[in-house]
Amino acid sequence: MKLKKEQQLSLYRAMVRIRTFENGVRRLTDEGKIGHVSLSGGGEAVAAAVGTHLNRGDQIGSTHRPLGHLVAKGCDLKHMMAEIAGKATGTNRGKGGAYHIFSPEAGALGANGIVGGSVPMCAGYALANQLRGDGHVSVSYFGEGASNQGGVQETLNLAACWKLPVVFVCENSSPVVQTMLGHEIDYPQLSIDDVSARASAYGMLGSSHPGWDVEEAFKAVGEAVERARKGEGPTLLEFKVHRVEGEESEHCPIRCYREKLMKLGVLTEKLDREIRDREAAAVKEAIDFAVGSPEPELVDAYKNIFAEGAR
Repeated sequence: MKLKKEQQLSLYRAMVRIRTFENGVRRLTDEGKIGHVSLSGGGEAVAAAVGTHLNRGDQIGSTHRPLGHLVAKGCDLKHMMAEIAGKATGTNRGKGGAYHIFSPEAGALGANGIVGGSVPMCAGYALANQLRGDGHVSVSYFGEGASNQGGVQETLNLAACWKLPVVFVCENSSPVVQTMLGHEIDYPQLSIDDVSARASAYGMLGSSHPGWDVEEAFKAVGEAVERARKGEGPTLLEFKVHRVEGEESEHCPIRCYREKLMKLGVLTEKLDREIRDREAAAVKEAIDFAVGSPEPELVDAYKNIFAEGAR
């Protein structure tokens, strides 16, 4: 699949937008204006690829590193930032925080602090889409650790049995932990090299890909989403992701794609600066909005507890 110049630049912009937004969140954390937030640096290519193939009616369910997924799905940056800051103007009126942002207008139906929690939830969305016959698709993000969770395995089986229109996206960052002696040791969570190898056990398609190659991710996600829309069932996609902060790492998806687009002549230094300046301005606007927004009133703790119309 050869991408058009417009598609390439759109993917690049999406990745820059994600990284710029998260850098803004990091700044607010360093300044003590918000608490700790788990960031998704290094996963921009996966989020951008998924977001590009989804429309507003499609749904995503995220993880404890949700910001990239939410930005790529089209959530409002100002209201997201306000939610992270616990302000009344946030997507959830300051009650959800970074780990439980919920924006039905954008099809972002749950960032999730529970390991593997979005997987059965997204199967529910997919079943609703299937019953309505509306052609919409749900995408569930989860990590390699969550892939071992019982509810995740049960959902993979059920989704395959019912041919649900869902794409399972595993971001495998294969963590390394420090021992008390200061030595780095592999912390084994998997008995297999590729999480996608489990797909065949449930009778679904699966494949693994480098999470820093946005065009390969774009192609893999596009094929999986198309199959889901056609009623051909779910797909398990695994992306190997390196968690990074800056663009120095060879596995930084933004650096990799910037260099590629520069060589192709699709991106120039001038255009790159324009893209980055535009995204920086949007994030600054979001930060100013969040910082200047009011705190929720104490009485607001009792509001919006139940869904509208609930008894």
